[in-house]
Order: sequence, then C-alpha cells, then structure tokens
Amino acid sequence: MTTTFGQFLEFSVPTDDIQASLNFYLELGFSELPVGDIRDYHYGVVTDGRIAIGLHAGGIDQPALSFIKSDVASYLRDINPDDDELAFSRLGSETFNEIGVYTPDGHLLIMMEARTFSRADLSELPTPTIGHSVEISLGCQDTGKTTSFWTDAGFMALADTADDAIELLAPGLRLGLQTHLSPGQSALRFMSADLNQTLKVLEQRNLTVHQIGSNHRLTTPESTHLDLVAAKY
Repeated sequence: MTTTFGQFLEFSVPTDDIQASLNFYLELGFSELPVGDIRDYHYGVVTDGRIAIGLHAGGIDQPALSFIKSDVASYLRDINPDDDELAFSRLGSETFNEIGVYTPDGHLLIMMEARTFSRADLSELPTPTIGHSVEISLGCQDTGKTTSFWTDAGFMALADTADDAIELLAPGLRLGLQTHLSPGQSALRFMSADLNQTLKVLEQRNLTVHQIGSNHRLTTPESTHLDLVAAKY
C-alpha cells in the first residue's frame, strides 16, 4: 500500500553548512548513505536504520516530507492546487521532476520522480547514541481537519492516548500530530533504551539538551529538533 503522495523517501532539511550537519549526525552514530548526482547543490543523507534524513544545501528553505511519485506532472494536474498550496513546480523533459505542496498546517510535502540515494541494507546498521526514530512529529492546529487531509491521502489514523496525539501510519512512515507544536513546526522523536545513560553521554560530549515537557530536545546545527523519550516496556 502506498499513499497518494507516493512512497516515503526521506525527511528533508535545509542546511547552510552541510558538513557541520553531517558531522553532527555521524558523531551521534548515524550512518551516511551514498547519494546520486541528481542535485545541482551539495546533498547528503544519513540514517538511523529506520528513517533517512536528507541534508539539502539548496532547493528548499524549510523541512519537508519527501516521497517518490513516478508521474509527478500528472499528479499535479489531478490535484490542481491553489497558488497558496503550491510551493514549487520543477517539471520538464530535461529536469529532475518534482513538486512541493503545503499541508493545511503549512508543512511541506515534496513529490519527486525517482529516489536520490541508494537504499542500503538498513538492518545491519548500528544503533545511534540517541536510539531509533519512532515518529516524525508535526505541529497541528485543527486535528480533525488535518487528520482528514492525511487519511484522504491513504494514511491510517490512530489515537495515541498516552500523549493526546493522533498517529498517522503509512508504509515506512509514522507521523504524530502534536497540538503542543506550532503549525508548520516539526521534530523527530527518538526512543532510547536507557534515557538517563543517553543524556549522560550527550553531556560528556558537550551537547546541550533541553527538557520540553516529557521530551528531552537536542537541536542539530541546521535547527532540526531531535526529541528523546524513554523506551516503554
């Protein structure tokens, strides 16, 4: 099963210093994946073994959920978005075809014609210091309206009574609609098997962690929020 957006590829983030961002993730134990030469700017990909994070030195100015959609041009004609819903359209016979559209909460979705990095055997990759990703948290203002947007696209919605959030599921992707985050704001949530030990290791490496509610937040050089939570057994 795939969504109408296509197959999830990566969580894309803009960065002004791609080397600083890359080094930060590698220090945390993420693995770097080989990328193609499709982009006309510096581009890298890291993964924790579950989610790929695309580091973009150009092309976007806000985080995005990126999907592979074989016929992007036809999809754009089908949805016929309003001007304020369309972020960009890069289409043509000699162009890497991709479009960007906004969700009702202002999150950016990118649909592209092909993958931009090689998918390795993720099962053999080491676990990062902060654990594995369990969710992409998205700021949400109206959970009813936003949930309908995602379920209409093929996502399955589940109520998370633990933190009063709505979970949205699709192959390879788990989203959490969080009303405590501002619309358009996002975070990657990681689950640590031993959170206290993880926090000690981060402190030893002089990495600043802020407590945000029940989460412990680590912020990357490109301002991506990594929210750390304790594993539940």
